[in-house]
Amino acid sequence: MKNTKEPRTKNPYVKWFFVHVLNHKVLFALNFIGIVSLTYIRTIIPVRIGEITDSIILDQFTYSILITMIILLGFYFLRNIVEYTTWMIGHQLGSKTEQSMRREFFENVQNKPLSLHDKIKTGDLQALATNDLRVVNTLIAHGSFYVYPFVQTIVTLIQIQTFNYWMALLTVPFLGLYVFFVLRYRKHLLPYSKDSLRKHADVTVALQESLNSVQVTKAFYAEAVEYKKFRKAVQAFRNNRLGEIRIQARFYPLLTLYAAIGASLVFGSILIIYDLMTVGHLIAVILLLIALIHPTQMIFWATRDMIRGFGASERLFSMISTGKVELLPGEKTNYSNVFKGAIEFQNVSFTYPNGNPKNPLVLNKLSFKIAPNQTVALVGPTGCGKTTLAKLLLRLYEPQEGVILLDGKPIQDYPLEMVRQQVSLVEQDIYLFSQTIEENIKFGSPEASKQQVIEVAKLAHAHDFISTFDKEYETIVGERGMTLSGGEKQRVAIARAFLTDPDVLILDDSMSAIDSKTEENIAKAVKNILEDRTTLVITHRLHTIRTSDLILVMKEGEIVAQGQHEELLKRSKDYRKVFGKYLDVEKLKQEVN
Repeated sequence: MKNTKEPRTKNPYVKWFFVHVLNHKVLFALNFIGIVSLTYIRTIIPVRIGEITDSIILDQFTYSILITMIILLGFYFLRNIVEYTTWMIGHQLGSKTEQSMRREFFENVQNKPLSLHDKIKTGDLQALATNDLRVVNTLIAHGSFYVYPFVQTIVTLIQIQTFNYWMALLTVPFLGLYVFFVLRYRKHLLPYSKDSLRKHADVTVALQESLNSVQVTKAFYAEAVEYKKFRKAVQAFRNNRLGEIRIQARFYPLLTLYAAIGASLVFGSILIIYDLMTVGHLIAVILLLIALIHPTQMIFWATRDMIRGFGASERLFSMISTGKVELLPGEKTNYSNVFKGAIEFQNVSFTYPNGNPKNPLVLNKLSFKIAPNQTVALVGPTGCGKTTLAKLLLRLYEPQEGVILLDGKPIQDYPLEMVRQQVSLVEQDIYLFSQTIEENIKFGSPEASKQQVIEVAKLAHAHDFISTFDKEYETIVGERGMTLSGGEKQRVAIARAFLTDPDVLILDDSMSAIDSKTEENIAKAVKNILEDRTTLVITHRLHTIRTSDLILVMKEGEIVAQGQHEELLKRSKDYRKVFGKYLDVEKLKQEVN
């Protein structure tokens, strides 16, 4: 996946748009040929009708005229075929371009660093990936029909000029006004059509947040608050749509065209009286102007589609070109057993990039060492930076200062995919996909066999409860694993981590929803499966902490004490506070034993 850099042009999104369109050159060329052909057929039919009319009036109805009428009938059929074919080609071009844009957008967003995702609303991304891309599709499918009336207007004027110079002079101001009103219509519609995308995204964001927080909403009896928030977003979208409709109601190009037809009929009749024009030529002129009615009606919605389409392209390109992407290979490489597991933080400082320069440091010149194969417990009060430390080890974020060493080498020197594969994290807030249990366990190792899945599930003490389901490992867990209990979800997540066979395993309070007996069994399984591996455990459970090789005590982003359980009880006040502010050393010892 290449990093997209914004070109130094006035409207770089336009260039990006046409790059995608021109990836389908054959369809683009066929669409262009279709529009040119359709324009020619639409203007040639009135001319031929005029010629036939003059022949009938002059009583020159011959066999050749009959042939011309048959050919004319063929032109009518050909016009419908060309119009339908051009329409379908346009939709095919739009669909293929939408597909390629969506693929690039998804890959780009997936590879954006986590720091960028922290600033983006999920609902806005959903709107971009669905509604905005559909709008771009519509622009491409209908865009040629926006240009089509202008082309036909020019051809019409040229054709009229060949019949009668005076008639051409009459239609020039009307057709000039026609073009002026089309451009004016576009100008007034522009702010409403572009803003409709943002208003639609706001509705999507409000809906997505409301659905995701439905449990909290019900718990706090706040349905009215959510309804009010959603209604406000919908009202803003409605008001914008009404403004758009008011502009569309003042669509003057069609009125100007009708006025031109009426004036041409009157003026042409006068010219006929003075033998300055034939009836056939007048009929041809009127039919040429009437032929503009259909494309003018198409302009009514094609203009809106064009404005929205380029507005959507601008929004999509803005998201794609914002920030850097993490360069990852297209194919997965096997990096098994590449790390010994020695970890060292040297004066690492970090704060989350939320745009606030006064934001306090989450980690402040943090320094410590972990030897290979150690089991290290990381303890401290909430907000002291334990989880942040784990995320830095996964390179989900980069520290502002200091260096992180893995086996004595800066972690940035390793391929990113190597670090992500061999440093595995089991978080407290478990995320499971709305797929089967087996698919969730195999998420990090899709090539794993069913037997391997069962083995790691047994080690994580998940096999027993999975076996109670009718479909066992084929059971769908629902969105975010909603059909499983907290403890069941955590055991599935632990099995998922086991299957990746990591060199470094981080358990971020991952035993919080598991009873003590199950935790002890899982701890034994972890010890068996992760021999010769480094394990970092973020926990408040005494059993896990006591059995660790090393305990790191954190406070306000710093390591304030480190050692083993017994010595820390005696010399670290912060360590004792983890288990209760009012427990003295002797009482705490009794609680542990």
